Amino acid sequence: MNAQLDSEAQKALTETQKNFKHDFQTSRGFFTEADEMSLREIAFKKLDDELTKLGNKTITAPELRQSWNSVVADFHRNSYWNFQPTTAKRPKVITEEKKIFWEMFPYVWAVIQSGIVLKTAVYYFGIRSSSDPSTENHIGLYVALATSAGTLIYFAWSKSRKP
Repeated sequence: MNAQLDSEAQKALTETQKNFKHDFQTSRGFFTEADEMSLREIAFKKLDDELTKLGNKTITAPELRQSWNSVVADFHRNSYWNFQPTTAKRPKVITEEKKIFWEMFPYVWAVIQSGIVLKTAVYYFGIRSSSDPSTENHIGLYVALATSAGTLIYFAWSKSRKP
């Protein structure tokens, strides 16, 4: 940026950089990563040109926003500056943190399922069958025990097969 920005204009510039994708999105598709980088470069060059037209004075936040709005409007009015959107979305980048979370999630779910949900069912049907030894209470207890054992066995089997 060649223009001098006051502190509020600096914040507004940071905000426009964060909202770049939103301002330059289309209803016809998505831009490739290379096109997006080119668009970003062109857009901020045009913003710099707009701010240069205002003179050598310190630029305020409203002036910066107005100049940015004119750049965004120019982009949409002029057929996306001849960039062609594609219909295919870019694949999401999975961070290492998210990858670790999704690797750990089945283990956490197994602990919650066996330690809370199924244990509650076993306790419930165990207490009911000890106070009322009817066939249906015994069946409920056996189903809860079989489900608890079955899910843990299936979990151990499915995790042992992964490389």
